[in-house]
Amino acid sequence: MTDVRQPFFSRDVPEPDDTGSELSVVTLEFAARYLRDDPPNADIVILESADALGPYRVEIEELAAASADANSQFEYVTLAAAMEHLRGGEGVRVALVWSDADENGRRILTGLVPYRVSLGFYGLPKPVWRVWRHIHSYISTPVLRSGHERPALRRFLALADMSGAAFVDFPLFHAGSAFAGALEDVAGRQHRHVAETNAHERAFLQSDLSEEAYLSTHIRKKKRKEFNRLWNRLGELGELRFETHDGGVDPAAWISRFLSLEARGWKGRRGTALRADPGQRAFFEKICLGAYARGKLHCTDLTLDGKPLAMLASFRSGSGVYTFKIAFDEDHSRYSPGALLMLKAIGAFLEDERTAWVDSCAVPNHPMIDQIWAQRRAMRSVLVSCASPFGAPSVRYAAAAMKFTESMRTKLRAHYHAFRKGTAHDAAD
Repeated sequence: MTDVRQPFFSRDVPEPDDTGSELSVVTLEFAARYLRDDPPNADIVILESADALGPYRVEIEELAAASADANSQFEYVTLAAAMEHLRGGEGVRVALVWSDADENGRRILTGLVPYRVSLGFYGLPKPVWRVWRHIHSYISTPVLRSGHERPALRRFLALADMSGAAFVDFPLFHAGSAFAGALEDVAGRQHRHVAETNAHERAFLQSDLSEEAYLSTHIRKKKRKEFNRLWNRLGELGELRFETHDGGVDPAAWISRFLSLEARGWKGRRGTALRADPGQRAFFEKICLGAYARGKLHCTDLTLDGKPLAMLASFRSGSGVYTFKIAFDEDHSRYSPGALLMLKAIGAFLEDERTAWVDSCAVPNHPMIDQIWAQRRAMRSVLVSCASPFGAPSVRYAAAAMKFTESMRTKLRAHYHAFRKGTAHDAAD
């Protein structure tokens, strides 16, 4: 039986930069929950379960606060909940990257990268490392300490080299992030091949304008009149209220109302509502309650006579907010309650002193939010070759295969939506 007080795997290998330093790695499975060393004497610690994150909670939360790139998905509570409850979480490894020890032997956590190892990826003979994305991922930027991005990234890539990986897949990161700049620099200096597999923009809110000035500047007058008409018509049905809050005195009750509202709509009928899947429901409840406990839950409600017409769950991270899930009452769909809620949210976010920006986390060219939120955030996904001789050829092959697959999916989605639209027209006739 493995002694849980000691690492069961440790080795030194050269790091492929010009420093001549050595890379020490400690791999810890479920036994990591019993650790008491803070931190272990290693450059990188690899954790392989949600429970294993526990001993490092303080360091992980401090790292997130010290990162130049906000990523609520890789903060402690959300990452642990995803690994525990979402499909694929059981195969995730989390690389904790540490600084060199100072004169007192103290190390600080400089990076956190959750990843999965894929075997046979598009038929490739070498393993592939992929920064983790799950069904509810909206950003996958690795968490790196401000000012330490380059050495932390070099250390993580050295680990991938050591493992024999063909390349590392870095999906869905902010193109203007500190991580993006560090990746470009490190890959260039180490002559790693980089291939972009996706680039798009999504709706973003960031402005010094007042609510009235923002709406008049960025939304056409005809559109504003239509929204005002819908708002007034709804107001004729009862007491119409819009409010934002942090979950109130009973966040569990707010979460329950959100889940019920979502389940009554089309997602409920298709079986894709959060409440329909025990794992996804548990994930949502845990991340909302965890965010509430840390003052990071942001709730937005549109109600009619106290009953929810539309609800939005969002999460604060750094100086910004990521919107996560929206639900609305389809019985009132003719009034576009979801659009009205997002429109009203503009003023609430612009007036919030804690909020410098809001990421919609929406798909590109979203038919609703793109019409009312004027700014855009650029997102990228890239493959970065490892030291293996197969690295660069594998990157070129996989990038082409991934782009072709996504192109086919886009075409199939377009045909599907066209078919549904045609079917609806036939039924109407």
